[in-house]
Amino acid sequence: MSTEVPVPTAPLASLPLSLPLPEHPTRNRLLAGILALLVLHACALAAAIIVPLLLALLISLMLAPAVRFLCRWRLPRALSVVAVMLVALLLTTALIGSLIGPARSWAAQVPKSLSRMEMAVSGLRSPLREASKASEQIAKLTDLDGGGSRPQKTQETEPGRLTQMLKATPGALTSLVLTSLLILIFLLHGEALLRKLVELAPALRLKKEIVLATRSAQQELSRYMISITTINGILGGLTALALWALGVDNPLLWGGIAAILNFVPFVGPMVTAALLVVVGFAQFTAPLSALYVPGVFLALHFIEGQLLTPLVVGRRLALDPVMVFLALMLFGWLWGVAGLLMALPLLTCLRIVAQRWPGSNTLARLLGR
Repeated sequence: MSTEVPVPTAPLASLPLSLPLPEHPTRNRLLAGILALLVLHACALAAAIIVPLLLALLISLMLAPAVRFLCRWRLPRALSVVAVMLVALLLTTALIGSLIGPARSWAAQVPKSLSRMEMAVSGLRSPLREASKASEQIAKLTDLDGGGSRPQKTQETEPGRLTQMLKATPGALTSLVLTSLLILIFLLHGEALLRKLVELAPALRLKKEIVLATRSAQQELSRYMISITTINGILGGLTALALWALGVDNPLLWGGIAAILNFVPFVGPMVTAALLVVVGFAQFTAPLSALYVPGVFLALHFIEGQLLTPLVVGRRLALDPVMVFLALMLFGWLWGVAGLLMALPLLTCLRIVAQRWPGSNTLARLLGR
């Protein structure tokens, strides 16, 4: 005797009208790539807003410990912020003012230094001159115009330096004022903004994780920015002292340039060394003596990169060189010189936040060495 098991059937009205489409990984990756390109394009277009915002954020992280120190002495927060910003402004103005005079005097010596460099490499120019003469003779033999007149290039008149400076001044002043206001806002209301963000978290555990991650990341970022600034200042001071011992004019100028450009890995030291090559040929007639000037800086930079920075910063915040180079390319393409200066601090900030934020260990390992 066979029994049939009834198959349950659902009424047609209860069936869904449309089934969900299956996910396509290729389509998702394509959409993510398009979204990334749109975000990069938006960042490039909004450089006038994003660059002052990020620069103010980095500077406020450096100044935050000084503000907290004054607040511990029962000084009102607003007064502490104003005092710290005034001291920072005075120090920056004094530093820039001390570099302007030597920079002008060196600019007047550039033709002299270039002529000495030309004399130093004159031995390499004779074969090139002979090759140039041979190419001219070949061009005369193969000239099909019969020596006809060639079109002359017309020189376009360029605006003077004063006109260019006047055109660039409003934008620079606007960026300076905007950055200063953002620093003031971050130092005054940064804590209140953090509390508001924590209140938006749905669960108590998530609120605690946000507070702990933000506090520790802020402390490490402040410590890192102060450490890097101190290291670059030491490198600039030692460079100035070494150049003074060699008899180079304006050693403070080149020490300051070495300290500022050292914020840009790879590119900054190369630019400093190239400038010091010109300075060496401007000071000394012998090529070997001239090459001592960039050689001393490169030796100090090697000691700083291999000993001082790992000792002070530590390996926990060491970055992968490939990621640093890619960040320099990306931020330099987006925001120019400002992007190059902010590439390393921003990449370090991203790694510190990834180390502290739950679920971001993969990104931290990718950025780390």
